[in-house]
Amino acid sequence: MNKHMDLHQTNETVPETGKYICAVGEKKELQEGDKFPACPVSHKPTTWRHADHEHKTGDKVTESGNYVDGDGERIELKHGDTFPACPKTGNSTSWKHA
Repeated sequence: MNKHMDLHQTNETVPETGKYICAVGEKKELQEGDKFPACPVSHKPTTWRHADHEHKTGDKVTESGNYVDGDGERIELKHGDTFPACPKTGNSTSWKHA
């Protein structure tokens, strides 16, 4: 397992059952002990992150997709963007995949 923020690679063993999101934002339910698959869109090796993973304001976006903060504000971000402050309050916040 990659040590950077629980980022998993194609063919690594799934550490716990749950929903995971690949680098292009596709979600997939995976079972503990299975192998992380290739990207369901490109069919090439990719990275996977548990869907419940939180990102903080200022973190770099590692997977494109839709995100929601604690206030329910939704945004679409692309790989390489920076997670913003809460659009409603302007304060630092946490983001999860929507």
